Order: sequence, then C-alpha cells, then structure tokens
Amino acid sequence: MSRAYHVHLSIYPLGTAEVPKALAAIRTAWIAPAWVRQREIAGAHFLEAMAEAPFRAGETETLFVERLSIAIWKRLGRYVKVVVEAGHENTPEFRHLELEEPDYLKLMRLH
Repeated sequence: MSRAYHVHLSIYPLGTAEVPKALAAIRTAWIAPAWVRQREIAGAHFLEAMAEAPFRAGETETLFVERLSIAIWKRLGRYVKVVVEAGHENTPEFRHLELEEPDYLKLMRLH
C-alpha cells in the first residue's frame, strides 16, 4: 500500500478565470484538495491548496510535481509558477520543490 503524502501547493500568477481551471487540473491529475485558499496579490490570483493522499506507485516527489505542473500548464495553456511542499504522513520533514519557467519550457517540449 502506498504511503500518503501531505502536500501544500501554491500557484501564481493566475487570472480570475484560471483559478477553477487550475483546480480542475489538480483534481484530474491527483485528488480534490481538502483545503483551498485564493487571494489577490498585485492584480493576480494566488492559489493555495492542501491535500493528503498517496502518489502513484513508484512516483517520487519530483515526478509528482512535474506531473501535476504539466497538467496545470496544459489546462491553462501557459506557464505559472508551481511550488510544492510535500512529505510522507507522520514525518516532520517536507521537501520544497519549485518549477520555474526553464522547467516549463523543458517539460512542455517533452510532453
């Protein structure tokens, strides 16, 4: 049985109409977040979401972040910064993973 992960996800910048699209991409690629917060910063939306669930069998934190980010970018049709804090259940250590525009360019060429 796969171990569950605690995941805190941040996505920025988003337009108003992109917030539900980003959430739909997260639900399709992984799971519906248990907690979601959206706020406006400097005219753009900042989306945070948290969930606890297993990743796919054999999937590392890095592969998870890449897969989730690709789903978000494809749904939006553009780059947005994706930041993930992820850790196994009952473990105090979390990995901080960020994907920047060079990662977007590389990954979208491959997918």
